[in-house]
Amino acid sequence: MSLVGGVLGPKTFSQHLVRRGQNKRSRKRVIVASLALTSMVDMFSLLVIFLLQSFSTSPELLVVSKGVTLPNAMTGVEIKDAPVLSLASDGIYLDQKKVGETDEVLKNPNELMERLGVLRDRWLKAHPNEKFPGEVNLQADKAVPSTLVARLMAFLPSQHYSSIQLIVMGGQS
Repeated sequence: MSLVGGVLGPKTFSQHLVRRGQNKRSRKRVIVASLALTSMVDMFSLLVIFLLQSFSTSPELLVVSKGVTLPNAMTGVEIKDAPVLSLASDGIYLDQKKVGETDEVLKNPNELMERLGVLRDRWLKAHPNEKFPGEVNLQADKAVPSTLVARLMAFLPSQHYSSIQLIVMGGQS
């Protein structure tokens, strides 16, 4: 194809069109193959959601609160899915949220009782026509005196938490 002054001349333009038509006819048909990834992505999305839900309710994945070293025990049972009350050296925590300093909470447990009452009300709302099991998991640092643990446990029945599980490190002496 020759350009005359930067523009295709009439003779060269017609030759160009003829060559272009010949090139189209001589080209082989190319089959465009593509993978249908949509259904595979959907399947993997469902698999991920299923795994996340399975592990989020698994009691073996209980998180030990910061500042809590659990005492050792020879035997133990599986942890139930319930609120976690932690008694650490720096304060008392309910489901990883600090309620207050240990001495302050034991002197005036109103905020702790209020939070436990809110958790109980949420459970009752989510499980209508069922009796509240009153379960709570108690983590206590092994350096905390047992008298403090007993004083904290004494408050729990007032909010209908009468089934208290002490969380320990099992299988060790």
